[in-house]
Amino acid sequence: LDGAGPIRFFFDIVLPLSKSQIAALFVILFVYGWNQYLWPLVITTETKMATVVMGIRYLAGVADQMPQWHYIMTVALIALIPPCMVVIMMQRWFEKGLR
Repeated sequence: LDGAGPIRFFFDIVLPLSKSQIAALFVILFVYGWNQYLWPLVITTETKMATVVMGIRYLAGVADQMPQWHYIMTVALIALIPPCMVVIMMQRWFEKGLR
């Protein structure tokens, strides 16, 4: 690697050594972003731009009726699938990145 420029140094040395840390950070940030409620509530003004977590809240917020808990729990279970899949698919790199 004598005479290697900064780009070659980055791709040959830095990137291979930090792949597992990048994967662990990706998993943590994905789950954090998926479960956001307050930030989208403040930023979004249209209901068509709502996140899944906000949609679950809209299902529960019925004024005159009892909430349909079986629908709410079904949507909550469906909303758990993408973060669980990301964690399962990247579990090996996630564990390496946390060591």
